[in-house]
Amino acid sequence: MRKILKNILALVILGILIFVFQDEIGSSFSVLRNKYLPCRSPIAYSLGTFDERFGVSKEKFLESLALAEGVWEKEIDKNLFKYSENGNLKINLIYDSRQEATEKLDILGDELDFDRVEYNKLKGEYEALYTLYLKDKKVFEARLGAFEARKSEFEKNVAYWNQKGGAPQNEYEKIKEEEKWLNGEVAKLNNLQNDLNQKVDEVNSLAKSLNELAGYLNLNVAKYNEIGGSHGEEFEEGVYERDADGERINIYQFESKEKLMRVLAHEFGHALGLDHVEDSQAIMYRLNNGVNQKLTEADISALSERCNL
Repeated sequence: MRKILKNILALVILGILIFVFQDEIGSSFSVLRNKYLPCRSPIAYSLGTFDERFGVSKEKFLESLALAEGVWEKEIDKNLFKYSENGNLKINLIYDSRQEATEKLDILGDELDFDRVEYNKLKGEYEALYTLYLKDKKVFEARLGAFEARKSEFEKNVAYWNQKGGAPQNEYEKIKEEEKWLNGEVAKLNNLQNDLNQKVDEVNSLAKSLNELAGYLNLNVAKYNEIGGSHGEEFEEGVYERDADGERINIYQFESKEKLMRVLAHEFGHALGLDHVEDSQAIMYRLNNGVNQKLTEADISALSERCNL
């Protein structure tokens, strides 16, 4: 009887654990299935972060996702992906300096001819803002250094009087005044840091615009640096990630419906387990510079090998 009760208790505990961790278990099972049994069942995806600053509705975005699915599915007549509100593969639309730069170039393209005069104008704006950033950064670092020094002396002073069993009234009042100043300086430093972060975004956006504009104009000029390092040169419009927290596709940039479809199709390819190919027109090429919306022979070969077709 005790053995039966133990077995029942173990099953109850197991059931509770499965219920509590069902999302994690489901996600892990999905990852393992796609890794070792690729293309056997469709990968379920859902919408995650959706930044409306891209100016695209969820309905239109889902239409682009359906088109991106079709790029892979039509070739092998197999359902490889499916939309589900609880799908483990999260599709995130994340707005940052990359899309901001793309939109700025679109505005310039609508209002102006891309010529050297406009390039120089944008260059001057970048250099002025970058100079201002460096100046503000220097001020911030100086204030931060002074703050750290005073904070260190404050902590030593507090530790000294604690060892003495407490500070006399006049020293205690000085300690409280210094503590008040330090707390106020922390708030001011946080505001300065936020202002610097905003300038970083603006500088990076201008650098991106300048580099792309120089490419359009075929100018032989040095590339403008982005603060904090670039986002990367290979297919920076989007990225597929898989880690302990699950799977996700982050979309950062697109300039047209066609480009959006291609970057989604590219990241779907990574979700299937495909690597980059060397064909510059392929969906799985490392750069989104093609115009075709169909798989090339290189794409088909990679898909066939992955899916054991």
